[in-house]
Amino acid sequence: MKRDLYAREEIQLMVQVARMYYENQLNQEEIARRLNLTRQKVSRLLIAARSQGIIKTVINDPYPGDPYLGEELKSRFKLRSVVLAMAEGLEGNQLRTGIGLAASEYLRKTIQKDQKIGIGWGRTLFETIVMLRESDQRKVNVIPLIGGIGDLSPFFQVNELARRLANAFDGTYRQFYAPAFVEDSITLEKLLKTQEILQAVELWSHLDVAIVGIGHVGFQHISSMFFADHISPRRLAQLEAKGAVGDICARFLDINGNQILPGMEVIGINLTQLKAIPEVIAIAGGIEKVRAVLGALRGGYITTLVTDASTARAIMRESEERR
Repeated sequence: MKRDLYAREEIQLMVQVARMYYENQLNQEEIARRLNLTRQKVSRLLIAARSQGIIKTVINDPYPGDPYLGEELKSRFKLRSVVLAMAEGLEGNQLRTGIGLAASEYLRKTIQKDQKIGIGWGRTLFETIVMLRESDQRKVNVIPLIGGIGDLSPFFQVNELARRLANAFDGTYRQFYAPAFVEDSITLEKLLKTQEILQAVELWSHLDVAIVGIGHVGFQHISSMFFADHISPRRLAQLEAKGAVGDICARFLDINGNQILPGMEVIGINLTQLKAIPEVIAIAGGIEKVRAVLGALRGGYITTLVTDASTARAIMRESEERR
C-alpha cells in the first residue's frame, strides 16, 4: 500500500494517534475519547501507521540467545530453517505466546502469493494464528489437514484456524466437515467416499506449505492435545507400550519417527502424505515436548521448526544421548 493513497490529513492523524499511544502512553479508549473517534478507528489508524512505516519498533533483548544453536539444529536434522523464540524461563501460556510471536513473524515473511497451505491444530499453533495481523493481499488458499472434534477449545477448531489464517493474507479457505476420529474402518470408508471429503483430501497432494503443531504423549495420559475424551485409556496404554512419544495431526510416532498405529481410525493427513509436501512448518516448544519433536525431526516430517531456545538445546542433548 502506497502512502499517497492516504490524504495528508489522514497521515497527520496517524502520526498524532501513534504519538499519543507510544509516547504519551495513552490507551486506545483514551485516544478515541480525546480525538472524538471510535476505538475501532484508532485501532485502524495504528495498524495503518505501522504499515506505512510511521511506526517502527526496535526491541533490544538484554539476554540474546546462542547464535549458533539454530544452525546446529538445522545442520543435524537437515532442516531448511530453524526459528528460535528467546523465551528463557517462560512456560505454559507465556512460552506458547513467545513461540507464537516468532512463528507469526516467520509466516508473515515467508508465505507467498497464491500458495496452497494446509493447517493442523494445537495450542501453540493457535497462538501463532491469532497473532497474525492482516497483511498484503497474497490470496492464499487454506485447507484443513484433519477433521474436527467436539471439544470447545479453540485450538482444536481447525476450520476456524483455517479461516483466521486465510483472512490474515486476504485469501480463501475450505472448511472440512468431518470428525477427526471414527470408531471403525467401515465408518471411515463411508466418510472418505463423500464428495466433500474426497475433494479436500485430493487437495493435500497439491499443497505448497503445511503448518502443524506437535503433540506429546505423557505418562498414562496425553496432556498437550487433550485427547482424553476421544481416545480410551486402553488405547492410550497401547500407544505408550508401543513407544509413542508424540503426534502430528493425530498420527502418532516414536522417538525415531516411526509411525505408531493408535488402533482407531483418523480422518486426516498421514505422515507419508505430510512428508511429500515441499515445506512443512512445525510450531512447538516446551521441555515436555522434546522427545515428540525429536521423533518428528528424525522421521523427516518437517522442514522448518519454530521452537524456543531451551527446547532446542534439550533436543540436541537428547539426540546425542540416543544416537
